[in-house]
Amino acid sequence: MVEYFFDNVIIEATVQFVEEHQEAVRQLNARPKPRVTGNAEFVQRITHLLREPLGPLLLGLEVLLREEPLSPRGVEMIGLLKRNLKEEAQAIEDLLSFVELLLDGRRAKK
Repeated sequence: MVEYFFDNVIIEATVQFVEEHQEAVRQLNARPKPRVTGNAEFVQRITHLLREPLGPLLLGLEVLLREEPLSPRGVEMIGLLKRNLKEEAQAIEDLLSFVELLLDGRRAKK
């Protein structure tokens, strides 16, 4: 019962953290964007937009680990979320590297 309560606290705190920061992300995204001049810049922009929310999520999980009295299951859940976020960040980096190699290869053929 106590573990269930703390797991709900974790979920509610994470949702609150994300909701509080969504407005700031919306405001940043609402700003006029510089015109993209090529494929590489486009890929970098998309990659940045994919990575951008990962930092606040990881930070929020770290804060929860340090500030909330968590059940062992809650700590395990946060660890799983952190690992998945880091894997997602690495997958985005790998995708960017792959696309950059493709673009470099196309430039070399021209």
